[in-house]
Amino acid sequence: MRLLVLLLSFILSVHGECPHQDFIQQHVCDTCRGWKEVLQHQIAAGATGITAVLGPAVDDFPPLFRQNGPYHNDLCINRAARPAYRCNMDAKKKYCFKVSNKCYGAHSPQTGQFYKVLRMALIECVDDYTWERQHAHDDFNDTNRRLDPRYDK
Repeated sequence: MRLLVLLLSFILSVHGECPHQDFIQQHVCDTCRGWKEVLQHQIAAGATGITAVLGPAVDDFPPLFRQNGPYHNDLCINRAARPAYRCNMDAKKKYCFKVSNKCYGAHSPQTGQFYKVLRMALIECVDDYTWERQHAHDDFNDTNRRLDPRYDK
């Protein structure tokens, strides 16, 4: 009987949760609408190094995350596309920038850490700027750009 209890407790402890709570706290910001809010989120989370953050999902139909296989160690991915940001939290002046609008990322259900390639979180984006938002990807809302008749006609 003890052996059965030990075996069941081991299986439950090895089995990860999707999404992992540490991943949600450190790498998902459902209220962030821009890089400045993402930066504040990362500062509050105590992030260090080069980090990645997923913004709010474009579709909130559950489940928002799912495992990509039948085994307990298969990666957990976001089901709905999300905007993605990268941040440098080790720089003298911390900063974040938007990678793209429709992105997917995978994390480990055991540790809650992003799946990494070359020590950076792997984020796959599916934006198609030739079809939608062509030439509209800019940062005019974050700059103090003035009307210049040479460029704005």
